[in-house]
Amino acid sequence: MAKVVIAGKTNVGKSTLFNRLIGKRKAITEKEEGVTRDTLKGVVVYGDAAFDLFDTCGVYEKADDEMLQSMKQRALKAFEEADLILFVVNAREGITSEDEYVAQVLRKLGKKVILVINKAENPKIVEENLPDIFRLGFDDYVIVSAQHNLNVDQLLEKIVNTLKEMNVPLDQPEKDRSYPSVAIVGKPNVGKSSLFNAILNEDRVNVTPIPGTTRDPVDELVEIDGKKYVFIDTAGLRRKSRIEEKSLEYFSVKRAIDALESADVVVLLIDAVEGVSRQDKRIAGLVLDRGKALVIDVNKFDLVDVKMSDYERAVRAEMPFVDFCRIVFTSAVKKQGLKSLLSAIDEAYASYCRKVEQSKLNKLLLQLPILAPSLSDTRVYAIRQVKIKPPKFVFTVNKEEGVRLETQRMLQRLIRERIDPFTGSPIFLEFRPRG
Repeated sequence: MAKVVIAGKTNVGKSTLFNRLIGKRKAITEKEEGVTRDTLKGVVVYGDAAFDLFDTCGVYEKADDEMLQSMKQRALKAFEEADLILFVVNAREGITSEDEYVAQVLRKLGKKVILVINKAENPKIVEENLPDIFRLGFDDYVIVSAQHNLNVDQLLEKIVNTLKEMNVPLDQPEKDRSYPSVAIVGKPNVGKSSLFNAILNEDRVNVTPIPGTTRDPVDELVEIDGKKYVFIDTAGLRRKSRIEEKSLEYFSVKRAIDALESADVVVLLIDAVEGVSRQDKRIAGLVLDRGKALVIDVNKFDLVDVKMSDYERAVRAEMPFVDFCRIVFTSAVKKQGLKSLLSAIDEAYASYCRKVEQSKLNKLLLQLPILAPSLSDTRVYAIRQVKIKPPKFVFTVNKEEGVRLETQRMLQRLIRERIDPFTGSPIFLEFRPRG
């Protein structure tokens, strides 16, 4: 797929433009500099054409610490791999030395560049600054306001036409996705980004011991042994009471939960050294309440001297409500246990999408008086599966009220025991009165 990369200094509206072009709020947009740290990826669909769009961090001429240097190198790598670069500048101000530095970097690369003059809500100010902006030496330009959706369609049309003129192949928009979207979630510093990089087998996102290194969800389509997956790295999820409202962490957590809700399968990372925490249990409950398939991954297992079977028993004792989920053990740093993790993801996704035969449900219906004698006051007339992702079953009963929670759990257990274990996937029941 064609690669289009957004470049520019900090605070020129790159992330706002990225969100506008992909059609959703994926990148965090705040006035503070350096909010975007990793290279974000999204798919843009315009008419019958689709291309990959990458949002990069602001490129500093002097990156004087390890984090800034790592961010800069990722941005430069994205520029080198691009088919087309959108160089974003701020229409409200004149050209700065940082703009000139980015322009110099892009000219050296020799890539095709479209100059995007952003924040152009005030035509008078734009007119005053245009001569200064044109000194950068890029002939192809579009004046836009990403925040106010001004001339964004014109920019999209120019991108698509430019790629066609360059004979860069454009993909058709994807209609039906048949592979899973997998979100990696957990507390800060449990190894989510390390696991993400290990699965991709490349240094895709920043990994540091500093909590909060990952801010935006970062996703990547990969093919492993002939199977496709979209993996999403997310920010660490701390307890809500510990997060300052409207802070960067607040928005990071919000984006992480958005990523969780858009996923099919969620991999919950638990730190093997720390063991299961109250926050781990909360996150697992959040995943299941939202109807997502779940795999428990005990990471950093190379740092503890415990048998897997003993550790698994301890996890299940702490989290009995995930008894239908696989527990796997990995070391992201040493790339150990990745095959077991992928196998568990495959199994959970298959369960998540499973539609069972009606004949099996009819058989269970006939067996209910023997298997569930406590149902004597609630008569079940029919059982049907009405949905997948996640599986949902409707029980037609003589009275909707009075189906106790204990009864619902018993029926869920019978479906798993008698119909299908639905390993890794929650199942939901609905009770409707006859007629």
